[in-house]
Amino acid sequence: MIYGRFLGSVLALLATSCGRSEKEVSSPSGSSSTKVPVVAVAQVTRENLRREIVFDAEFRPSQDVELHARVAGFVKQIGVDIGDRVTEGQVIAETEIPEFEEEVQRAFAVKSRADADLRKAGEDIKKAASEVTRLGAALKRAEVAHAETGKTYQRLLSVSAVKPGLVAQQELDLSEAREQTAAATVDEAHAAEVSSRAGMAAAEAGAHAAEQSVLIAQSDVARLEAKRLLMRITAPFNGIITKRFADVGDSIRGGLSPSAPAIPLVRLVATDKLRLAFAVSSSHVTNVKVGTPILIYVPNLDRELSGTISRVAGEIDQATRSMEAQAEVPNNDGSLLPGMYANVRLILDQRDNVLTVPLTALSRGTPRTVTLVSDKGVLEERIVKLGLETAMAAEIVSGIGENDLVVLGSRSQLQSGQSVETKIVQALKTK
Repeated sequence: MIYGRFLGSVLALLATSCGRSEKEVSSPSGSSSTKVPVVAVAQVTRENLRREIVFDAEFRPSQDVELHARVAGFVKQIGVDIGDRVTEGQVIAETEIPEFEEEVQRAFAVKSRADADLRKAGEDIKKAASEVTRLGAALKRAEVAHAETGKTYQRLLSVSAVKPGLVAQQELDLSEAREQTAAATVDEAHAAEVSSRAGMAAAEAGAHAAEQSVLIAQSDVARLEAKRLLMRITAPFNGIITKRFADVGDSIRGGLSPSAPAIPLVRLVATDKLRLAFAVSSSHVTNVKVGTPILIYVPNLDRELSGTISRVAGEIDQATRSMEAQAEVPNNDGSLLPGMYANVRLILDQRDNVLTVPLTALSRGTPRTVTLVSDKGVLEERIVKLGLETAMAAEIVSGIGENDLVVLGSRSQLQSGQSVETKIVQALKTK
């Protein structure tokens, strides 16, 4: 891991600095020698610096559900086991209910009878309508005949009144009798027509009742068919079966059982995309927003990923004084597993291609200084202006230049103007 290499480099630098040696240099006369100390130095280089926070994180499934039977019964078949991949809509298991099929057959039988009654009611309506039509026509004929006989009788009465004796009384009586007979025929035809209309209404009422019976029977059949569908448990999304809780023949409660909690059949998780959840301390919640870029390191796979924060809780937990944040991480190859741990690095600030020195080259006082080794091997203390500081290095804004050599580690035994021998230590990599 990168942070482990950083720590190793720091320890190596401190060990080299603290363990510097001295080299004897002969004087020109050869009669005496001067001990010149050897110091560890680093070259001022340009690097990309970033200041970041590291959080512990855990991968979670994007969807995680325990599938239950929706109606009570017995497990008829279960076609999946732990580790099986399933697709949305795939049948996971089927249940059966004692005497359910008999109930279905009864419902279909009732529906068949209701359908037959509705057909018969339709035929009755047709017959009643035909009878209404026939008797209506008979009534019209009777009314026409009555009108004609009535006119004939009235004409005879008029002639007899103007010229008495011209029309025989027998003829008048016969015409009157015919008119009365026609009127009686009209009354009978009208009564028959009214009766046929009543029969039509009764047939229509019977048809309506038959329609209601059909609807009720259809409703019962549809209810049982829907119940049959509920006896099939299907996958609501693509995923992996991670647990199995039931076997064929097990008695199970319905998922909405009010008396006792139902036992699930299987647990299904979606792993094609995972949620990386981590707790952000309250001191850093202002730096975490949806869309904030993050770096992810997975120790189990020794892999680095990049991503962005997908969602934040928006509330600080009073018990932990932290807020949960999540990032969605694609997992098309399935290499990431729910429950794996990861480190999330949140970049707070970043400087690219800036002059940098290791923190071990900086003094702790104010102003901040470094000890520079000149081209002639002479020590010189320089005041520097710093920019961004990270856990391992600092940005140099002014005071020294690129490729200058700065002393690492403790400088308590060194003085400005002192001659030294240098041992260049590989500069720290900030990435």
